[in-house]
Amino acid sequence: MIILKIETKRKDNYVSLFVRLNIPFVKKTFRWHTILYNSPDAWVHGYSSRTQDGRYVLFHDYDNLDKESIVNELKYLQEVHNLGDYYLFRMDRENSFHAVCIDTFSLRDAYKIQQETACDLAFIHSIKNLQTKEWILRWGKKGFRDCPEFDCVVKSKYGCRIKSMAHGLFMKKMGVAIDMKKGKWDGNKLLAFVDYDTANRIK
Repeated sequence: MIILKIETKRKDNYVSLFVRLNIPFVKKTFRWHTILYNSPDAWVHGYSSRTQDGRYVLFHDYDNLDKESIVNELKYLQEVHNLGDYYLFRMDRENSFHAVCIDTFSLRDAYKIQQETACDLAFIHSIKNLQTKEWILRWGKKGFRDCPEFDCVVKSKYGCRIKSMAHGLFMKKMGVAIDMKKGKWDGNKLLAFVDYDTANRIK
């Protein structure tokens, strides 16, 4: 008896279709999987985690996780890796946040820390897929969605690492009160900005 199984999954920006056909009398199984994506139709302004001298700050993109859980995770990362302050930004969706630590790291070390987070897996591993080898967070509007809004500082007792001056200056423009006279800074003032086209969660 021939058995046909069809399964669909719908996400915000794509539909996934999976078809499986079992033909027992010839001992064959046909499987077909395809994804139908929405075409990108909204340009978004973002900024890069990479510094002018090829090091990286920490970007974390959280979805569907409450603020208390995120803050607890950031405090854990600060203790384990001796990280400085984290700056938390609230998105215009419930339980959606960006977190930024402007301490600088090699790509290997930044990626290792990134993998210890509860961030979206696609974001964590995006460093492997983007040709420019960087994590990107948006700072502008996204379709009908508002810009990220500064929420709070997750303070740390550590402050020994060299920080990105370019990211520190940009955090100040984003509403964060940072004393640039304290701590050790890399002296680089150029920050890379990225414009990208997206169809994901623009409403």
